Amino acid sequence: MPNISNSDVSYAKHKLEYPIFAADWDPYNRGYLVVAGGGGESKTGVPNKISVLDVNNRATIEVATEIDLPRTEDSPQSLASLATKDGLITFAGINSSQAEQDANKNEHFRTFGIRYPPRKKQKTDDAASDDKGEIKPLGKKNLFKPSSAPKKESYQRLLRLSPVQKRDVPAKRIGAIASGLAQENEIIVFNATVQVPEDKDIITRIPLAGKDEAADLDIAQPDQNLFSLVWCDDDSIHEQSYKYDFAQRKVEKQPNGPRRVYQMPASDSFEKVKSRPKFRAVRFLNAENVIALVNKPGKSGVELRVYHLYPTGPALEMSTKTLPSRVKQASAIDVCALDPDSNGSQQFAVAVAGQDISIEIFTINHQAATDTFSSLRSFMTLKDVHETQMTKLTWTPFHSPARAINPSTLPTTGPNGEPLPQPRPAHPGPQYIRLASVSFGNTVVIDTFPLTPFDPKNKDSRYVLSHPKDEAFWKWAYIFVISFCVLVTAFLFQSFASSGFSDDKSLGVFGFLPQNVRSFLDQPAMAAYGHLSKVTEEAMESPTPVANLKDVVAEHHGSPEDAAATAVVVRDLPEGEGVTLAVHPDKEEYLSKDTEAKHWDELEPHQKSYWKEKLVKAGHWAESEGESVLKGVLWSTYAGLVGQAGEILRNEL
Repeated sequence: MPNISNSDVSYAKHKLEYPIFAADWDPYNRGYLVVAGGGGESKTGVPNKISVLDVNNRATIEVATEIDLPRTEDSPQSLASLATKDGLITFAGINSSQAEQDANKNEHFRTFGIRYPPRKKQKTDDAASDDKGEIKPLGKKNLFKPSSAPKKESYQRLLRLSPVQKRDVPAKRIGAIASGLAQENEIIVFNATVQVPEDKDIITRIPLAGKDEAADLDIAQPDQNLFSLVWCDDDSIHEQSYKYDFAQRKVEKQPNGPRRVYQMPASDSFEKVKSRPKFRAVRFLNAENVIALVNKPGKSGVELRVYHLYPTGPALEMSTKTLPSRVKQASAIDVCALDPDSNGSQQFAVAVAGQDISIEIFTINHQAATDTFSSLRSFMTLKDVHETQMTKLTWTPFHSPARAINPSTLPTTGPNGEPLPQPRPAHPGPQYIRLASVSFGNTVVIDTFPLTPFDPKNKDSRYVLSHPKDEAFWKWAYIFVISFCVLVTAFLFQSFASSGFSDDKSLGVFGFLPQNVRSFLDQPAMAAYGHLSKVTEEAMESPTPVANLKDVVAEHHGSPEDAAATAVVVRDLPEGEGVTLAVHPDKEEYLSKDTEAKHWDELEPHQKSYWKEKLVKAGHWAESEGESVLKGVLWSTYAGLVGQAGEILRNEL
């Protein structure tokens, strides 16, 4: 189906002074977005920060308030927020200094209190005009089990809270965190009604087998005090439910141990395990259905898969959507659940961040009467959203707006019999959902999508991003265009097969074409092919420029698994001027041959300074980018092996 052009989608962009790794909206859409990131534990001058962005104006983004974090600690890697009257309680994943990690004192779970600045209309003569709000630390805690590994590299990779409920519905929330790069990773589910969770607030610990990591996780709330946790690793999806008594801090698990609801089918016996597709992310659609982001092997494409979760037994794969071929890999997904109608039917908006710096927007509809989902429909493609790879995207939560009161339910006369004015039933004002995306390149982009009532004549109508009637129109238009093309092709082939285009006796409609055009159409196919081959060969002689270091690292080290498996190599040019970049697909094999290759942390200070100077002169790196992009790279002077890797890089690029 063709992409729908929608000029009503608005766009705003802002650049900060640090790379951004995490983002989270105000749970009640009060016009604020929290982002965090930085240069980590380094002396590059790139700060570590948490920033609160004022995004009330859909055309601009402004920094409302922010906090500088210690540069002796790691940068924030994950965020999640609870709403308060004047702001937020924000949880973050921030590693302590390397020295404290080595001493098993990694207080990775941080809590911050955020107070919003007053709005202009809220300010009085007594209020300070320069009040910009405040962010202050509230506490920190180590929740993961101490690591016995000689080199402490674990960090809080994931952080997720259960979905926020409408303001008039009292509800309590739980959260989940997951570790990464640990010798034995784990998932911890905790009570999120406290500022800093203690051991008594931990609902459950889930140890992961071997060196498996949770690639992504999500939480649904099927009923009051009943929660469902789903997570995925490279080849499986797992689920467990919890009925939690917040007052007594007691939990009932269903089942007692986590269950694997789906496993990626194994490859043929003669193929490597790495050739299987990998789960990259997972999100709940509703309490019984999830959508998973799947990267195909060898960077050959991306799929979205919808699964139905049964109370027991394996999940059912209900549908699959293949993304456009230009999207070779995807890094993130998020889902926005729009408001359901009285029967439970609703629409979901799905956003996918691709490696080509595009965002694909899809819609999927749930029909409550039959408990079925429609196919995923492409709504829009946002191209060139950022200059570098995206690290996170997140939808605003959508809450059904307050509706006008039905006049028939209101009294028509006052206590003394006087007539009372009657309000006119009306729809709420325009409704929107907003999508925030952030990147390694310090940029924040917010796209705002207008919603429409499913039934404009019904004041209580649910809202949709893409109306099912429009989707049906495009579906049938697509079928008509394809059918028309097939019919025209068949007609042309029949006319050509009967007598060619130059036979004056049986030309049909081709008699209106000039003779030279008919003669050209009558040439053998190989003649045209030969001309095309010549043009193609000439075009292939043009060299392809090699990407800079940041782009190469972003493409080939998009995940910890890719960074561990793939070698990105930097070396001097033979003439001593500039550097070359190369990629080897098997890092262990490369290191076995190039014993002189070193990671960034293994270099001496003077060697680091030397390489930095070379990279700056070559235009591959700047001081403002920080050392984080350099840490996963190998530094070598072994020309033979790097030359071979360079051939591989040129082939991939």
